[in-house]
Amino acid sequence: MSGILRRAAAAVAKGLKPSARDFVRARAHFHAALPGGPLASLAYVVIDLESTGLKPTNGDGLLSIGAVRLRNAEPVGRFTTLVDPGRPIPPAGIAYHGITDQAVRGAPGPAAAIAAFLDFAGDAVLVAHNAAFDRTLLFMEEHRGAPAVPNPMLCSMVVSRWLDPQEPDHSLDGLCGRAGIVIEGRHQALGDAEATAALWAQLVARAGARGVADLPDLLRRTRMLPQIAQSAENF
Repeated sequence: MSGILRRAAAAVAKGLKPSARDFVRARAHFHAALPGGPLASLAYVVIDLESTGLKPTNGDGLLSIGAVRLRNAEPVGRFTTLVDPGRPIPPAGIAYHGITDQAVRGAPGPAAAIAAFLDFAGDAVLVAHNAAFDRTLLFMEEHRGAPAVPNPMLCSMVVSRWLDPQEPDHSLDGLCGRAGIVIEGRHQALGDAEATAALWAQLVARAGARGVADLPDLLRRTRMLPQIAQSAENF
């Protein structure tokens, strides 16, 4: 057991809450079991989260959730909600996503918003672009009392880097530009989730064409889980 995991376990044993960073580092190395079956036929919920800033372990919180359910690579359901983070939204964040304090007034708090999202997601596999950030943000809301998100979460950016290692740009903008996907409502959670869902359908098809049999095979080939866990420490 690593020193981080020992510290987190010791804090829990004493009835104390682990520090934010110890909590994230401990949680980041645990991943839910993956379902079997062909890649394209699995139930995916593609998500995007907006936040007050880019450092959840330093107090930045959830502002909005957008999600698209895919079945056989086609969107069959959508979920979106604003979230009241319980703190002022910094001007730099407002300039990025346009969500103001007034806009979230009366919106559910993180715990209620995440609970509603979990009702929508069910037991689907989650997908996010740069999933390390989204996982860290959800871990921090869990650390502050929101429900845990038990679903496995995959990263479209990691798959893209594996498929096209020669490409220098694996941002959502760069990938959608190369794939001909128009992002309607950039930096709005549902708009970004819609674009990522369209991108994920293409990535899954390309991975299947390379002979990837299932999700465990995809994760082995891309080394996705250690990359996500390591990247989580940056947030």
